[in-house]
Amino acid sequence: FPTRRSSDLFVNTLAMPGELIPMTKEQTHHIRRVMRMQQGDVIRVADNSGRVLLAEVEYHQEEAAARVVREVRDRSRTSVELILAQGMIKGEKWDYLLQKSAELGVAEIIPFVSSRCVVKIKDEKSEKKIVRWNKILCEACEQCKRSTLVRLQPPCTFSQLSQIDADLRLIAYEDADCKSERLCEVLRAHPSPKRVLMVVGSEGGFSADEVEALTASGFHRVSLGGRILRAETAAISLLNSIEFYYDMAGEKDEDDI
Repeated sequence: FPTRRSSDLFVNTLAMPGELIPMTKEQTHHIRRVMRMQQGDVIRVADNSGRVLLAEVEYHQEEAAARVVREVRDRSRTSVELILAQGMIKGEKWDYLLQKSAELGVAEIIPFVSSRCVVKIKDEKSEKKIVRWNKILCEACEQCKRSTLVRLQPPCTFSQLSQIDADLRLIAYEDADCKSERLCEVLRAHPSPKRVLMVVGSEGGFSADEVEALTASGFHRVSLGGRILRAETAAISLLNSIEFYYDMAGEKDEDDI
């Protein structure tokens, strides 16, 4: 195959080898104008079911399409399903958090509003914001060659967090006067969870009552070290640590492509 490849593109078609997948107007622009790909160049296509396909670019007048050649092994998925419940934070920091969480393998993001959240989402703006956030997540997933998109849930209240099901549930808490477990010890005690839920606060963190409420619901209160981290840094650090512990520490085979 030619060596020129774009980042993964997500499609809504479950295609088999030899079949043609039409590209959207935006994808056509990306392939033709941004990547400047030629007829026959190879791209990777993901259908959000975990399948990754190699396909050859075809141009039909002004529209682009991809002819499926073969399926390849998916190397992007983590060994555990990582769920991030994140207290709402301001503007560009939130966009940055979405992007980096997608790159680090998060499966689902659940925004929430707690007592110390500065950001409040008005109902009339919620739908537009979610559309924009999903676009950020999709672009990040394509860039880092994921085979599945991040699931973004509508914002919820703090009290709803205790109802989220997971094999291991964690809350990052920065108060030095409050006893927290070391993250590595908690992970060592849970060697093979299927779903891990991480709750990270906003810029203002959590109130003591909120932490106690989640702890009483079975959450492990974990420390991320001796320094106070910004909200977006805490989330990224926690995601990276958990993914490394469960997935990246083991040996991996070389990529098929």
